[in-house]
Amino acid sequence: MDRRDLLKNGAAAIVGGTTSLLSARSVEAGQAPAVVRSGSAGRPFRAWVRSGTQIRLENLRTLPLGPRSVLIRTEATQCCYSMVGEVLAPTQQDPPKIVGHGGVGVVEDVGVQVKRVRVGDRVIVANTPQCGQCANCLQGRSDMCDVKMMALVPVAERPDGTQVVGHNNYGGFGELMIAFEEYLIPTVTRVPPVELAVLSCVGAAGLAAAVTFVPVQAGTNVAVMGCGPIGLSAVQGARICGAKQIIAVEPIAYRRELAARFGATTVLDPNVEGDRLVERVTDLCRGEITSLFGGGRNFSEGGAAGGFGVSRTRPYGPDFVIEAVGRNRLPPKAGAGPDPTGLTALRQAYLMTAGTGHLTTLGVYEGDLTLPAGTFSISGRTHHSGQLGGGANSFRDMPRFVRLIEKGLFDAKSMATSIFPLEQVKEAFQAAADRTTVTAIVTMA
Repeated sequence: MDRRDLLKNGAAAIVGGTTSLLSARSVEAGQAPAVVRSGSAGRPFRAWVRSGTQIRLENLRTLPLGPRSVLIRTEATQCCYSMVGEVLAPTQQDPPKIVGHGGVGVVEDVGVQVKRVRVGDRVIVANTPQCGQCANCLQGRSDMCDVKMMALVPVAERPDGTQVVGHNNYGGFGELMIAFEEYLIPTVTRVPPVELAVLSCVGAAGLAAAVTFVPVQAGTNVAVMGCGPIGLSAVQGARICGAKQIIAVEPIAYRRELAARFGATTVLDPNVEGDRLVERVTDLCRGEITSLFGGGRNFSEGGAAGGFGVSRTRPYGPDFVIEAVGRNRLPPKAGAGPDPTGLTALRQAYLMTAGTGHLTTLGVYEGDLTLPAGTFSISGRTHHSGQLGGGANSFRDMPRFVRLIEKGLFDAKSMATSIFPLEQVKEAFQAAADRTTVTAIVTMA
């Protein structure tokens, strides 16, 4: 095929023709051109669609792929707690939208401008994209990539012709996903799709918070508030980084047990600790050395510091606090913390952080938070807002996280505590809402 034929075929594919298009990546690399299937428009599939105030499993057909879109055959996807209300108590939604936070699958077709993946690649569809070109990506905050804010584009249609969009321009709860390439991370691994699906949202959020976003330093004290799938991933991340002490705070007994299994050195029930929780955690972090000039933090004894004669206390506590509590979207059955809004836990997380320490927040809340103004202003604490992806630069970090699973350092298998078929998405989310499972995974037949 000469250059003129190649250009003709490219033009045909752009306007929705069925002529095969040569892989741009293969041509650029001087390799034998790989044939990419086109003409995937009209392909039937089933997906969970939220429309009006209803959500149901519907029969859809794909629309022609956009130039940067990718068609993926879904293998597995996870149920993020932040979508519990959307699935179990849906409010008004227009236009109709395929629900779901990404997942894992195999590429079956690509748009004419796609460079990141090829047909046949297994990919993780991350909850947070990474384009590498927007202002936030260029400032090192790809967890805030502006591709996530792009307008939703129709990807499928109902039998009556009504067009359907995908959640964040991907949507995970369908036999097919249509996603922008910026969300995709190709991976070559023997790790099963169910375990990889843990990474697509919650696992990557917790791991990133501890490992790559605000990396835990070896030998330091860490507190993790909330041990759902994000918090348990953060516990594992802190252990991987070599934390000296990992204090896990969680009201549900089986999750405290998992936290201890994953590396927590102390587990606390906030219902038992009550108003003393901050004091209890900070006491655990006093350290053996209390001398001001010996590397200690607690120098509240005024004259002991060499006769300076002024008693002053600088805040001590965990060097790193990772907050992953959030609010109750529906009343849980397995157990609950002392405050369904989660704001008490958020405040405690801030107050227990050591002066010069780091607080990373991952929970999703409503309402206002009250903090002591002087403490907020000049106590030395640094707050890092983790966004929905936990601070992960997905295209950079996800392959690292896959390697952690391969090496047995991150236990994704034990995180995937319930497996459901596509037909039982509502049951999967009910288990997540009840908190009777850590991570519910939906698999495709």
